[in-house]
Amino acid sequence: MRALSEASLLQFASDSDQDELDTTEDTKDNVKSARSSGAKKSVPYIVRDLLNSTYLWHRCRPGACVDCKSVKVRCEPMPGQLKCRRCQTKNLPCKPRDRKKRKTADTHEELQEKAHNQDLQIQQLLLQYDRLQADNKIRQWINKSHPQAFAHNYGEYPSVDKSSPTVECYKWLQGGTSPEDASAIFFSQSLRAYVPEIVKHCALYPEEIVELFALFFKHVNSHFSILDETLHTPHHLITTSPFLFTVVCSISSRHYVSRPEVYPLAMDFARDAAGKGLVEGKQSVDTCQAYLLLAVYPVPKKKWVEDRSWLLMGVAIRMAMELRLDQPPPEELPERERLNRVRTWLNCYCVDGSHAIQFGKMPMLRLDDFLARSSTYWYRSSHMNLPLDVHLCAYVQILIIMAKWRMTITDQARNESTTDTDYVTTALETHQLLTNEMERWVKIYAEELSYNPLPVCSYRGNTTQLIASYLKLVVLSNAFSPGYKLGFSSDSPIFRLSLNAARNVIQIMVERLAPTGSLRYAMDANFLYVSYAASYLIQLTRPKFVSLLNDTELKEILLCVTNLIQVLGSRDVALDGRHTPALYSRFISSLLKEYCPKAYLPMVQDTLASSHHGGNSPRSSDGHEPQTDAYYSSWPDVSSVADSPGTPEHISMTPGMVYQRHGDPEMDFSLNHFVRTVSQGMPQPVGAPDMRFMGASSSSSAWGAWSQGGGRMGQFNSSDMWRA
Repeated sequence: MRALSEASLLQFASDSDQDELDTTEDTKDNVKSARSSGAKKSVPYIVRDLLNSTYLWHRCRPGACVDCKSVKVRCEPMPGQLKCRRCQTKNLPCKPRDRKKRKTADTHEELQEKAHNQDLQIQQLLLQYDRLQADNKIRQWINKSHPQAFAHNYGEYPSVDKSSPTVECYKWLQGGTSPEDASAIFFSQSLRAYVPEIVKHCALYPEEIVELFALFFKHVNSHFSILDETLHTPHHLITTSPFLFTVVCSISSRHYVSRPEVYPLAMDFARDAAGKGLVEGKQSVDTCQAYLLLAVYPVPKKKWVEDRSWLLMGVAIRMAMELRLDQPPPEELPERERLNRVRTWLNCYCVDGSHAIQFGKMPMLRLDDFLARSSTYWYRSSHMNLPLDVHLCAYVQILIIMAKWRMTITDQARNESTTDTDYVTTALETHQLLTNEMERWVKIYAEELSYNPLPVCSYRGNTTQLIASYLKLVVLSNAFSPGYKLGFSSDSPIFRLSLNAARNVIQIMVERLAPTGSLRYAMDANFLYVSYAASYLIQLTRPKFVSLLNDTELKEILLCVTNLIQVLGSRDVALDGRHTPALYSRFISSLLKEYCPKAYLPMVQDTLASSHHGGNSPRSSDGHEPQTDAYYSSWPDVSSVADSPGTPEHISMTPGMVYQRHGDPEMDFSLNHFVRTVSQGMPQPVGAPDMRFMGASSSSSAWGAWSQGGGRMGQFNSSDMWRA
């Protein structure tokens, strides 16, 4: 083909063209000879000379010229001319297109640097997005908590009434200093960035922070003695543990009369800090203490299923185990820090044991825990021990007895040969152990009180006795159903001891704790204990058991429960209509109206009416009195005896005895059944403990049997308790 094309060119070319062609062929031969001779450096110059020749420029140039390419037309070179046909016709400069210079490829180091810069830009954008999200979330919290102050001037601080007695706390504001700057100056911080967000957005100035900490150690820590006032100061926590600092301020703000609007916003920051702590995974003793405080002092919820105290408690206990708080503290630590570690672990043990009893399960921590078993006299191991450590040690020893009881009844439930008499015997033996243990600690309390005659020590001593009586009731109530099957008389040990234990729980709260004025700062669990005791007494007034009570005892029970309702619903105890004691007050009131004997119902209604309209009941957030009369509750029975294996069909009746008849609903007075009833049988969150108590049927069968019996299930629920 090449030979044919060259022949055709030679055939039709003119003489001048032939000369140019010969010159071109000679040039090609020169190029080949130059390459063969090894003259590599002269090749570019030869190629340039070839491109400058007229014929080769038109025949070998790559593509069209610049102007033809711009208008997208075919470029037709003219033989012997420097311009193509179109450029020559239009008198345009015909320039060949230069080849684009290729960009030099980046090196590996340059690519790594670019990727690193892009990562930094992405991180900055994500931080900006998170900051915007956080600001938006804080705006919502502020608008929800006190919109009047911050709805239209976010970022500004509330105006101060100079006639207010708290104007001293705002001397920084009067000087134009922001809360975070004032805290950085007052607490000797070198960097303002370490100030927690609660200080800025809740406008807490140094004097207010100090006042909140003082309120915490005076009222809150006396009920749940986990912090050391000497060790956990605001100057120390604001930099070393912002999470615990936020939690202390948030819980204290619930009782901060000067600024009641701070509490809901502060608790939002506390919960947000708890979530960040889970994500970041930082572990310390202070963080563990913060989670425990949030677990025992939660924000009241409209629905029981929304409560996450069990989750916070589990996080705290797991963190304490990973920090090895269950082991003797290292000797190289300061003495106060070693006591702080042991105190934190013992509180974890108590919270876990109390939660296990409430939900009817084995505790998370082992029964043979070394620090728990050896903590009997830990309260006097150092001169730096707190005066309240003795009550903590007593509670631990009582819970050890309860853990052994739980293990025993678990083994009995697995043993098919266990009889009702065995359950009754175990309950009576455990009751005696709790009685002996509490009597020993009462003597120790009296001795310690002579060394530290503090009112808070006397209060905590009474609280421990209340808890001991409540635990006796829990043990005895577990054997109530087996004892009822065997037969009850007015002198039956289970019936008589449980009656005395329930009355003792209420009497301690009404006669000893309420007059001190400290009951409004108590943990929510204390109100659960006394509400369970009151509900237990109300159940004993039902027609099945009223024959076991004489008229005097029946009146004493009704009077005892009525006094409790008045105490829990009073303004001296309940902060508002949504405070836990106010909720339980309405619950017990409805329960009393449901089961009170008709002959005594007018007396009860008159007493309750006088308490609600006497000006001593707490108002809700909207200023209205809580309406109790419209809401009712019930403590339903469970499955019938016919469904229970091993129940005799015929019982030989003894005069003066009350028996569980064949086919009658089984009586379940256990704490677990009470908790399940209060929560209206809602399904537990994922990961929550099994709420079935030994000897009690599941919640589905319980509520099914109650609905088939025409009960009034569902007329009172947790949301009703919030209405006011």
